[in-house]
Amino acid sequence: MTHCNFICTDRGLIGMSKVLITGASGGVGKAISRELIRGGHEVYGFDRLETPGIDHSTIGDLLDRDAVLEAVAGKDIVIHLAAEPDEADFIEKLIEPNVRGLFHVCDAAQRQGVSTLILASTVQVILGHSLDELVKIEDGPKVTNHYALTKLWAEDMGEMYSRMYDLAVIAVRLGWLPRSKEHAEELGATPWGPDVYFSHDDAARFFRACVDVALEPGRFEIVFASSRAKKPRLDPEPAKRLVGFEPQDIWPEGQPFI
Repeated sequence: MTHCNFICTDRGLIGMSKVLITGASGGVGKAISRELIRGGHEVYGFDRLETPGIDHSTIGDLLDRDAVLEAVAGKDIVIHLAAEPDEADFIEKLIEPNVRGLFHVCDAAQRQGVSTLILASTVQVILGHSLDELVKIEDGPKVTNHYALTKLWAEDMGEMYSRMYDLAVIAVRLGWLPRSKEHAEELGATPWGPDVYFSHDDAARFFRACVDVALEPGRFEIVFASSRAKKPRLDPEPAKRLVGFEPQDIWPEGQPFI
């Protein structure tokens, strides 16, 4: 007999999902893991380090194609966070984790029958636009560095896998997520930084909203995800329409550093 567990949300009843998070041992990955576990989902971590607080934690490398394939097996949803997170030498630092590793994750999701793939992109793909006005998805990307190019590659790969293999894919252009006290101080000192800030707590709520919504096969969406801002710079409406996400924090709320 098959037993089906359900979770009640403001959008109705949904099934409990088996969710793999790559990069689960990072600060944001941990916050997302805790939120999904609280929401009744079965969470699996994949990272180069052990992930505290997750019963199912696999130590592995994105560059190991077989390890990624095995980690993805049997999962309903994959949240792909793991990457080189900053501008760096393209050949020496970026191409392996952010291009080859991304391919391994998308390929495994398709081969293992995952229903939904959530890819972490970045606000940096639009930093060539003026942030004096609200930037919308339809304004298109305008990258200024090689790291952002790898994330634009992630968006394009997600669109192709969605269209060709009937995966539901969300590419989320994450706002500025501070990873350390120094990183948070840099954000606070940047004129537009607080207006593209994304708190750890809001990130956890956003990714839970993505997991809790049922998307039809083959659907592809790009959304911005950031916290509330005194002067909004990133259009919040696509994320609100798609998964019902409404941020709660405003800089510097919801982050553990300052």
